Amino acid sequence: MCIRDSNITYTAPLPEIPPEFLAAQQAQQAQQIPSPQTPPTQLSPGQLPPGQLPPGQTLPQLPAFNPLQESLEVAEELDEFVLQSPQVENVFTIVGTRQGEPNRGTIYVRLRDDRTLSTGDVQDQLREELPEIPGVTTSVEDIRFVDTGGEQPVQVRIVGNDLALLHETAQEIRARLAEIPGFEDVRATQILDDDDTVTVITRSDGERVAAISANLGQGFTIGQVGDRATQEVNAILPPGISLELGGDSAQVNEILQSFRSTLTLSLICILLVLLFLFRSLVDTLVIFLSLPLAIVGAMLGLLLVQSDFGMISLIGIIFLLGLTNKNAILIVDYIKQLRKTGMSRRQAILEAVPTRLRPILMTTASTILGMLPLALGVRAGVELRAPMAVAIIGGLITSTLLSLLVVPVVYDLLDDVRSRVMKREKA
Repeated sequence: MCIRDSNITYTAPLPEIPPEFLAAQQAQQAQQIPSPQTPPTQLSPGQLPPGQLPPGQTLPQLPAFNPLQESLEVAEELDEFVLQSPQVENVFTIVGTRQGEPNRGTIYVRLRDDRTLSTGDVQDQLREELPEIPGVTTSVEDIRFVDTGGEQPVQVRIVGNDLALLHETAQEIRARLAEIPGFEDVRATQILDDDDTVTVITRSDGERVAAISANLGQGFTIGQVGDRATQEVNAILPPGISLELGGDSAQVNEILQSFRSTLTLSLICILLVLLFLFRSLVDTLVIFLSLPLAIVGAMLGLLLVQSDFGMISLIGIIFLLGLTNKNAILIVDYIKQLRKTGMSRRQAILEAVPTRLRPILMTTASTILGMLPLALGVRAGVELRAPMAVAIIGGLITSTLLSLLVVPVVYDLLDDVRSRVMKREKA
């Protein structure tokens, strides 16, 4: 699935409740009508049965009031502007995103398949050209496939008990991050208003928190921006205030933890399969040696193109482990075949590597060329899968080049050790 969507989230001022609506509501509540749950035996003298009014009396009608009206007007203005872009196919708007937030909304922007700009370029263009509406803040971000509770990719939370200090620190961090390249649409929790009145208190695990969030600038990775955010926040964090990471930075840490267990399980499965097929510890270890070479290449590839290390790149690395075994298996298996014909170990190695060089290079080149358009992002909207292709290409390049050199050498060394051990056992 390619990325063809973006979100525009906005926050408008909270709607003011008309005085006449409040007056009518109070008048309605003032009617002494007992609850329908009140037993008739408990009615006082002259009190009517539940749900009944005195003859000729009616409840005051509440005047019309739509708390979503102002937010809807903001959404319509933004929709009209976004649809003017030739890169946009259509929009879908939700007004009043969650209960208790009638002033917030989300505009899902569907981009055209034949657009001339990448998703990131369209987002940058919208950030620069969206109309400025008084009192309204907007944020242009990637589509979120799961509801993250309104979290943006970059988020830091500061924890403390002093609301005034918490508010002041949050605003200082917001202003500082807004000046640094890589941070877009920087926002902070508004704890106090202009009159120093508390507007909102957010708690996490029973502690008061303020959140500073931002979108990721084009060409920056979450690792770079997350580290910079942590560095800047720690530089100005006053005593009594602590820092917590949120957003995609926290998710990356979780992915790294799961990656270790997933990678370990994958390596164990590969090791067991090789042991079953070759029935030789030496041959298995030689083939197994090509896997670290592939992982190093994948990491270097992601680092070189400044690509995010996330779930998609993790899938690419797991996929890579199965591909890189192939080259070492071809070499080791052919060496074993030649030795069965009577060749010495060294002669078999010198014969096997040049013979298997051509098929190894051909299969590796075809795989790399097949992944290249995906890694380069030739077609708009392939950004989601690009890290997977980069990891596979980087791993294949290093594992192929090094396997042709390392695998024969290690095979020669380990087989020599095995021969010596066997001679000692016979002696």
